[in-house]
Amino acid sequence: MTNLKISAKMHIMIIVSAVIIALGIAVGCVCHFVADGYFNYSGEYKSYQSVTVSYVVLDFGKDDELRDLCDEEFKNNGVKYYNYSKATNGGELTFKFSENSDTAKIQAAVEAINAKLKDESADMTGLSSAVYHTVKTELGGANVIIYGSVALAASVVFQFIYFAIRYKLTMALSALLANVHNLAIFVCLLSLCRVPVSSTVIVFATLTVLMTMIGCAFLFDRARKNIKDEQFAKLTNFEQVDLCAKQSLVSVCVASVCVASAAAVLFVLMSISALSVIQIAIPVLLGLVSAISCVYGTLFFTPAVYSRFKRIGENFKEARKKSKKV
Repeated sequence: MTNLKISAKMHIMIIVSAVIIALGIAVGCVCHFVADGYFNYSGEYKSYQSVTVSYVVLDFGKDDELRDLCDEEFKNNGVKYYNYSKATNGGELTFKFSENSDTAKIQAAVEAINAKLKDESADMTGLSSAVYHTVKTELGGANVIIYGSVALAASVVFQFIYFAIRYKLTMALSALLANVHNLAIFVCLLSLCRVPVSSTVIVFATLTVLMTMIGCAFLFDRARKNIKDEQFAKLTNFEQVDLCAKQSLVSVCVASVCVASAAAVLFVLMSISALSVIQIAIPVLLGLVSAISCVYGTLFFTPAVYSRFKRIGENFKEARKKSKKV
């Protein structure tokens, strides 16, 4: 990384980040008017059609037979569901279809399922039935976003004060800018790449900022330790920052990947019972985007910006010394 001279590429890093953010905003705005929304709401925010099959009297294990019966009628009517779930205490099966599925075919399948249930239940007519629903979801979670934003703002302020005291004001300013930058990159990559999002995006946005804090701590702690080295002091301003970025490379990458992976695995285990590829893939993709945003922002953008802040701070100190002498 030292050979790449990251610190000397500040203008390139700013251009790259600006392009990603601009494209993300542009794609999001276009999709907001011509597609389903600013983000790809393919998670729980996606509108859908569903068929709920309720059963009261059914021997243990025969719910699989009931599902096979439903699958047969859906297939006969040419419709395919993307999500299947069963109530934890039994008694209800739910099949979800995309909003664009043929409603007439789904309703025809429901009628066929009810006809078979009626024939098979004989003296228990009405105890088992299939019902068609259409669900129009609306974006919510405003309170979660507000409380999460307040918590993040408090954490960022605490980090700024801590870095200013423990390290230097220039490092605190660089870390503050890194937090804002990495969160913006994360959000814009979601919009640009049309990554499916659900309420878990709030968690991964929070993790992005927290991982940035950890990464900046690794980077600036290395710089603080290197100051005591005489050979390090002989290097130029840019060379010092590049060396610190190189030495903290492994720590930042491992921390970002491990935290994002742990969160993704946790959400995958929570979603695996839904038997939905989309629900399982969402946390994995969000974790990947979060890790990429943190690694890029902390190891490439932040050193490039910090080198300028560092030089400004040193020039300010020299100017003060000269003014005192005068």
